[in-house]
Amino acid sequence: MAAVQPVSLARPRRDRHSQSTQMRPERVLLVCTAALLVACGREPKPAPPTVTEPTASAATAPAPSLKTPAISAVSPTRLATLSVSAYRTSIAMDDVAVYLMTSNAAYRLVEGEPVHGIELELGVGPVLTRTAFVFWSNGRIWSAPKQGGVTRELAPFPHQPQYFVSSGEALAWVDQTEEGLYTIQTLNGKTPRVLLSSAGEIRALDMIGDAVYFVQRPTDDTWRIGFVQLDGRAPEYTAPKKGRAPSQLTGTDGLYYFDLDTTRVLKLSPDLRHEELQLKDLVCSPVNVSTRIYCGCVEGLFDVNKSTHEPRVLVHNRPGTITSVTSNAKAVAWTVDIGSDQLAVDLLPASEGEGQPVP
Repeated sequence: MAAVQPVSLARPRRDRHSQSTQMRPERVLLVCTAALLVACGREPKPAPPTVTEPTASAATAPAPSLKTPAISAVSPTRLATLSVSAYRTSIAMDDVAVYLMTSNAAYRLVEGEPVHGIELELGVGPVLTRTAFVFWSNGRIWSAPKQGGVTRELAPFPHQPQYFVSSGEALAWVDQTEEGLYTIQTLNGKTPRVLLSSAGEIRALDMIGDAVYFVQRPTDDTWRIGFVQLDGRAPEYTAPKKGRAPSQLTGTDGLYYFDLDTTRVLKLSPDLRHEELQLKDLVCSPVNVSTRIYCGCVEGLFDVNKSTHEPRVLVHNRPGTITSVTSNAKAVAWTVDIGSDQLAVDLLPASEGEGQPVP
């Protein structure tokens, strides 16, 4: 595959939001609560090994106050507006830029700079490692430097994986055969290697170091969280639960997920043995966790302090539906569906403060 060159795209127009319906920020969390019965009922995307069952102890956390939530005093910056569906993209970030991955291009977005794109056939489910975009195309897994440059082949693979995940330069993906068997795989040099096979659905992959975490559905009405190491050690699992399975796992200091049936955000320890309540009675989908917990809902975006478990409204009165969120210690960025095949990317600096109370 030939080298690809960065291409400059037109600077997006700033959204004036002239069509938005005004909503006071103190109502955003109330609407997110009501939305549990409406929009967030939809899920965003998409012989067992020996089971090691942990002793899970769910700690309690204070319930958030919906009367006087804090609100961020900083307005988000619109980094880009593109003619592409928000539901067919992936978003990631490093300390310098936000990266938007579509089916045929990767965009590097930096506040105050023109949008730069790299033409790449990223297809479905690409991922950003520390240095490169990893994707599948034409029967091969490829790596393309995130700054632009020569795309190189990593390994042959006969068909499109469902999606990739990464931690640093480590890589894994979930695949489903024509017969319906799910596998989690990684690379051993230039050879794909199966880490886990499952007759039940595998979803919500996340990586912490050399461990690949996932949600498995052994039956249609049960689910459990598991992990497998890249070195091939036997997988471990939580005890199975009944109900709707989480659609996302996120975090680096533990596994955070939104349980729709109990309307709670929970943190699971990396060894899967301890579970702690972070938030309850509020929609948090999509969810992303770095130094803070970031939650999207129908009417906006809020974050949650990991220590106090108190929510703070970050975004309100902006049209569109938040479809994905990414964050680090410096900033949080998200994609917004702003119309038919129209996407926007917004950015806010992360804050160590708790914001100002709503007047």
